[in-house]
Amino acid sequence: MKDWKTRYDEDLQDVFTEAIRIIHTYPEPLKERGQRYLHAFNPLVKESTKNYICYLLPCWMRPMTGVDAETARSLSLANVFGMLYFFVQDDLMDTAPSEWKEELALGNLYHSTFLRLYREQFDSSSPFWDYYGTYIAEWSVSVATEGMPYDFEANPSRLAKKSGPVKLASTGSFLLSGRAELIEAGSNYVENVLITLQMVDDWMDWEADLADGSDNSLLSFICAALSLENRESLTRELVNECLYSNDIFHAFARMARVRHEQLSTLRHDSPDLYDFHESLTLDLVNAANSLHTKKKSLIRGGLSQWLSENIKF
Repeated sequence: MKDWKTRYDEDLQDVFTEAIRIIHTYPEPLKERGQRYLHAFNPLVKESTKNYICYLLPCWMRPMTGVDAETARSLSLANVFGMLYFFVQDDLMDTAPSEWKEELALGNLYHSTFLRLYREQFDSSSPFWDYYGTYIAEWSVSVATEGMPYDFEANPSRLAKKSGPVKLASTGSFLLSGRAELIEAGSNYVENVLITLQMVDDWMDWEADLADGSDNSLLSFICAALSLENRESLTRELVNECLYSNDIFHAFARMARVRHEQLSTLRHDSPDLYDFHESLTLDLVNAANSLHTKKKSLIRGGLSQWLSENIKF
């Protein structure tokens, strides 16, 4: 039972019902487009893309931040529109659609709603807006430098910067509850979870990222392990060989496991966030173990085939 998810079904229902209502007020033809885009990320829809940390973070961190359930839902709603805005930006930067004008216009509506919802919680003098500027700057640098070579093992925090605006919900929660002294610890906690989340995404997307040159921590890790100066030397066959033929992927997954052990000191401060990170860690560890099992099976199959072809009884 994934309690970190299922216990918040009612919260998610309230948040996404309100998000649908807000988008319904958008002008045509962007209203219908906006609803379709939201539908694609609605966790209550079976076939949707799930991005739980984007909308459940303020709920998960309530034990640490001290905000009430209503405030957590308000921050979650704001983060939903932030998520939609930044995903539109990603879409436009990665592969501009034929209807890019409409998508760009829709992104601006999302951003306007995102800001309005946060302004309802924080006035112009609040330090929240300084953090807002910092997180947006981190995101901007991250997308501007995407594709440039970097040492993932030496600088894993770079992975978290592209998702930096997610931290607005946790930082905002600390400010609203008068616990500003915990912002740094909370931010570090969230960043570590975001690193592992990106590692899982990169494992799942490495073939597409290899083809289009997108940042990918697994590919960067392989390059470092093979002492390659750049990714131009990587091919699909070489990556598969590394994943199946040595311990590179196990070492990659081990980084997440070590990170999870380091987060254990905070497990009681935000147990659902910790459990979410545990599920991500297990995804990587299980994937590495599965490849190892498949490798042994292939080896046994190859030996059996050789024996049948070469040993006559």
